[in-house]
Amino acid sequence: MDGVDKYICQPEQNKNRVKTSPLKISSIILLFLLLGFFREFFFVNVNALLYKMYYHDQDVRVANLVLPLETIGYQNLYWLKYVFTLLSISLFFGLSLLSVRWIMNQKKVEVFVGYTYLLLVILAALSMGFGYFINNRLQDDEYTLSRWLLGVLQSPLPALFFIATGKLLTPQSKT
Repeated sequence: MDGVDKYICQPEQNKNRVKTSPLKISSIILLFLLLGFFREFFFVNVNALLYKMYYHDQDVRVANLVLPLETIGYQNLYWLKYVFTLLSISLFFGLSLLSVRWIMNQKKVEVFVGYTYLLLVILAALSMGFGYFINNRLQDDEYTLSRWLLGVLQSPLPALFFIATGKLLTPQSKT
């Protein structure tokens, strides 16, 4: 019976467990949905605007929200997309950190979220840089890898991963 007892959650071990309200969880889900929708809407329309500007196609429909960007020119808008991508990653990082803080309330897990975002941004930049400087173009597998890594960072996946794995931390390893 001793072997089974260590796997059963005892009430006294459960005292310090953070209770997360359904309102907090619903708020986090809603915020991720809204941020994801706005990110997708914005980038689809920026890409449509770039297409319109490059091919001088007046039939392309673009949301009014991004039309003011037409004044800065094609080349500037193309490079500005990278700034928008970093801004989007920053917003998802902030929301992931907030989610982990609200649900886990463990500094160690929050630090892991920060390191993971930093590591994946560096890997994406190295991959893209390798493709650009070694292969002299941004259309090979390195670019695809970079885009995939940036896509992960602009999603709730890091938050979900750390919330799920954070539950595996033993009481001695929590800080």
